Amino acid sequence: YLWFMMRENEEKLELFGIPADKLGEEFEKIGEQKFRAKQVMKWIYEHRQFDFAQMTDLPLELRDWLNNNAIISIPETAEVARSEDNSAKFLFKLSDGKFVESVYIPDLKNNRHTVCLSAQIGCKYDCSFCATGKMGFVRNLTSTEIIGQLYEIREYIQVGGNNLTNVVFMGMGEPMDNLDAVIDAIKVILADVGFGLGHRRVLVSTVGIPEGILKLMKTSLRTKLAISLNAPNNKLRTKIMPVNKKYSIESFIPLIDEYVQYCKRWVTMEYVMLAGINDSLKQAHQLVELLKGLPVKINLIPYNPIEEVDFKPSDDRTIMRFQSYLLANSVVATIRQSSGKDIKGACGQLIADFTLTKNSN
Repeated sequence: YLWFMMRENEEKLELFGIPADKLGEEFEKIGEQKFRAKQVMKWIYEHRQFDFAQMTDLPLELRDWLNNNAIISIPETAEVARSEDNSAKFLFKLSDGKFVESVYIPDLKNNRHTVCLSAQIGCKYDCSFCATGKMGFVRNLTSTEIIGQLYEIREYIQVGGNNLTNVVFMGMGEPMDNLDAVIDAIKVILADVGFGLGHRRVLVSTVGIPEGILKLMKTSLRTKLAISLNAPNNKLRTKIMPVNKKYSIESFIPLIDEYVQYCKRWVTMEYVMLAGINDSLKQAHQLVELLKGLPVKINLIPYNPIEEVDFKPSDDRTIMRFQSYLLANSVVATIRQSSGKDIKGACGQLIADFTLTKNSN
């Protein structure tokens, strides 16, 4: 994982999106104290100050050094699409000219202001109901690029008079395949001198990669976990999620109890409702049998159509019947209210299509 970036043919120290522990090590290399890292982070994230000369609690010599040897890189906001439901989809242009999307999801009734972050450009797993997978995998994002999304969207939220309350890694890509950068980003999100959110305000979603879940448990980051399940058996899951050939249901189910003991919060199982595919009462029964006694809650997600496939969303009556069956059999189940469908910003719809046409010219 590289955290030096090239600019004007010089190797400069990137300060943005780097956690205090790693930044402190860099300051030690130049003969400074580690605590200078937290001072710099406070200027960047709390005071929004990018001019080193204005970081007045730093020694003058250090300010001069930073001015000559460090950079603060933030992606360019290329486009913002605003939804009728007040959510917004952001298209960010990165330093190499590539693009990534992320989403702001407000819940004004409950005063929740959630940002859905991307960890990769594209995705290699090609889940049949997800637009991002149709892009294929382009590359991982750096923690600088991940935090850049959050920083810019937080500015948007605060202009509207609100505060950032939650962060979910549910955007483009698979967070567990870029876990080092995701961990660094989470450290910045949680830090008092970063974004100052609590562990329970951050959620990492995965298709169910066991080694990623185990690695996350070896950190001090007790974030919430969501697993994209979408089927009650391996045969169906493999059909709609090819990753199941490598990571079957049995590979991650045993880790649920362990993760809950680690983070002290139930694991969420995401279940996209596809008409005539995975929404029958028989499949609801299979789901009950699979998850019986586990500390999980099921999040039923109405499918958001994409152009590349013929799936249709389950109707409201079917979803409610499915939920009722789960609840009647002691499985906690909620129905997610989709946001941003009119701007293709809902779950499974992120693809940066504005990018693709621009890059092809």
